[in-house]
Amino acid sequence: MAQPPPHERGAALLGVLLLVAIMAVLAGLMLDRLGLATRLAGNAQAQAAARRALAEGEVRLLARLAEPGGALHRAERGKWAVPRGQIAWQLAPGGNCFNVNALVDAAPDGTLRVRPAGPLELRALMASLGIGSSQAAPLVAAMADWIDSDALSLPDGAEDADYARLATPYRTAGRPLVAVGELRAVRGMTGAIFARLAPWLCALPEVGSSPIALGSLAPGQGRLLAMFAPDALSVARAEQIIAQAPPGGYRDLASALGAGQGLATGEIVLVDRWLRVRLVATIDSQAVEEELLIDAGTTPPRIAGRSWGEAADR
Repeated sequence: MAQPPPHERGAALLGVLLLVAIMAVLAGLMLDRLGLATRLAGNAQAQAAARRALAEGEVRLLARLAEPGGALHRAERGKWAVPRGQIAWQLAPGGNCFNVNALVDAAPDGTLRVRPAGPLELRALMASLGIGSSQAAPLVAAMADWIDSDALSLPDGAEDADYARLATPYRTAGRPLVAVGELRAVRGMTGAIFARLAPWLCALPEVGSSPIALGSLAPGQGRLLAMFAPDALSVARAEQIIAQAPPGGYRDLASALGAGQGLATGEIVLVDRWLRVRLVATIDSQAVEEELLIDAGTTPPRIAGRSWGEAADR
């Protein structure tokens, strides 16, 4: 083979070095892509295993809740070991809140109509939170109109015709809410009011009632009792009732509430029907979180709703 002229040997060597450098870069990129693909596959496998672990956790919880006497306290937490990781769970009351779907009840034909006591209870709760009547009254009416089936506005309320006039028109839900966050679209709901009110609200999968479980109320939640009879029971007195609960809780509502309180005791119960469970499955450092709403009032208990990730609105 003919050798390149001496004055061209440096250029040939430079070309070879450049080719080697390009090959090294390409090899590095290929190895990096291979490593990324391997990590993604591993993460996907861990995520799938974590979801299987969540399903296993659901089965374990429901089985324990179904045991005679209830094997779980209403506020409890724990961990279960599973292959390659663990399931952490935390149980809490799920019904100690105002159920926004209790603003309506169902007629015999299935249509949703405003429940007269619902707006009164919610307005009393809002008053205890410092939300004035001038804001609360029209907002509560608009919330009830948002859920009910008809197209007739309550006084100061808002129906489809009112939202149709907006720059970006939309319609009311006309059905029970799935999450409290849907109320952000209701006329009169501001960010400040929502932030103050949302921690006290929930959207349970039933209409017509918003029962509060006295047995699991904590200090600071007295307004949830007082909203049923704001003229007869102050928030301060409701706080005393909660604080004076004997060890093991009250045995009956009469001994807890006394006589003459004017309370609609049909809305107050001793034991929670609704429970919320936060499950976190961690497999190979990959965590998947789930929140369950459990109806413990059925036999056996059943899962009434679930969400994944950090649920901001109940």
